[in-house]
Amino acid sequence: MPGMCMAYYESRYTTNAMYDNGWSRDYGIFQINSYWWCNDGKTSGAVSACSISCNSLMNDDINDDITCAKRVVRDPNGMGAWVAWNNYCKNKDVSSFVSGCAL
Repeated sequence: MPGMCMAYYESRYTTNAMYDNGWSRDYGIFQINSYWWCNDGKTSGAVSACSISCNSLMNDDINDDITCAKRVVRDPNGMGAWVAWNNYCKNKDVSSFVSGCAL
């Protein structure tokens, strides 16, 4: 449920979303960053902790996106790694993002 809120505010659920902030880029539905998490071949000094190509995050199959997002959440910042989570979802009732879903 928290991830649905974060994905909405990060990409409006757009699986091929890309944002360039000038020194790195954010990719896919969860806007996974090319400096820390994925390799786009452009970001200098990148860590690429998910060991994944950023291009693979730009399609409708979000299984690899979910795997990488879980890796992000395991880090000390957890969901706090996403600005949208901190600004719009943290400590909020996010149940509306799954209202009507059979979970």
